[in-house]
Amino acid sequence: MSEISRNVELRFSNLNETQQSAVNAIVQGWQGRRGEFILPIVEGPPGTGKTTVGVIASSRYALEGRRPQIAYLAYTHFAADRALEAFIELGFTPDQVLRVIDRGRRQQSQFYVAFNQPSDLTPNQHRRLRNTPILISTVHGSKRIFDVQTQSLIIVDEFSQVSPPLYFSTISKVRRSERNLSGYILLGDPNQLPVITSQPLLRPNIGIFVFTRRNYEPHQLNIQYRMHERICRVVNALRESLNSYPLETHDSARQRSLDVLGYRWDDARCPAEFQEILRPNNPCVIINTDNLQGEEEVGFEGSKYYPNEASLAARLAEASSNSYKDSNNNPLYPTILSPYSAQVGAIKGYLQNSHLQERCTTIYQAQGREYPCVIISFARKNPSGQIGFLAEPELRAQTYVACSRPMAKLILLFSFSTFQGYRDYDIIRDRCRDHVLIIDADRNWVN
Repeated sequence: MSEISRNVELRFSNLNETQQSAVNAIVQGWQGRRGEFILPIVEGPPGTGKTTVGVIASSRYALEGRRPQIAYLAYTHFAADRALEAFIELGFTPDQVLRVIDRGRRQQSQFYVAFNQPSDLTPNQHRRLRNTPILISTVHGSKRIFDVQTQSLIIVDEFSQVSPPLYFSTISKVRRSERNLSGYILLGDPNQLPVITSQPLLRPNIGIFVFTRRNYEPHQLNIQYRMHERICRVVNALRESLNSYPLETHDSARQRSLDVLGYRWDDARCPAEFQEILRPNNPCVIINTDNLQGEEEVGFEGSKYYPNEASLAARLAEASSNSYKDSNNNPLYPTILSPYSAQVGAIKGYLQNSHLQERCTTIYQAQGREYPCVIISFARKNPSGQIGFLAEPELRAQTYVACSRPMAKLILLFSFSTFQGYRDYDIIRDRCRDHVLIIDADRNWVN
């Protein structure tokens, strides 16, 4: 047995039962016992290891020497690069896995092949692509793979970001190239945010599209390895409101605080008013911003922002970076999220540290990622209790996605009076009260 095979089998043996079942379904499940076509779908909520499942299944398939190549597709370059890193960690070489990119992107290593048309390739590059078992690309760039592959097994990772039209156009690319499609597998979480094609048009992801058209039971991953147990309880409360099954927390993540992740807490460097909020033994904190002065304002293209809540989020981020250092004395840079781009811009305006500015983004852009510490600013504050698109059924997952990004520390900022009566926020405030720290903001916390 080769070193790669040993690494793959060791990793497979360490998977939990539902993950192993999903791997087996991917390797064997697209053709039933009577020859009928089967579509394996792996439903993987945040932190449950769906990419690991996809990589291990692809590895096993490739190591068995099956003729169809694997087209491993992800929606974003970040997710595609992360999959490549997972294959490299198992010991795969550039003869076994390649990342296909367009010529406009910087080629990072020998694992990358950049081209736009097959005519761009040298004869040697063309042979490499024809003979490499696993090719990785974004969904949008998949035509490059199908132009050189003769037979494709398509694996789509993070299908929550892929719309049915995009998915079926990907399938049609295979047929137009006169290649053979061996099968396709979907990995993802159908409860994440819908696909935004152009505002205000929303589309369901391919997983929801399939589920609504037939009585289909996906392989459901139910053990999460990312979040502290208390953060997972908040996520589970939100999953229940979305009519989804609960997650269990693996022992390795149960007490995953910032100090467990290697960040040293120095209370002497933390402002007195923020010490209870930022201490590592409080993994989940909710701050009621009702006492802050002012209300929300309207920014570019109608996006909302609340200046004083933005200022408080920025102050908390700066206090975190001053109060926590890793073993190399590097500061902790928390990630700051908001559903509103105008609020993201306002928070960046209050931040003096460029590293912190880089860590401030919208919830939608944070899908598929994880961070040690997350601060969420929901931005809405008005006397009429209007929360805009956050109340729309299709976009309720903003809260679920945001709360499932952190590993060790979650801080939520929102106006209790404004969000009162909206189910998800009532659940966070009331039903999660026993395992979160709830604090009323002081108006003196911001200038």
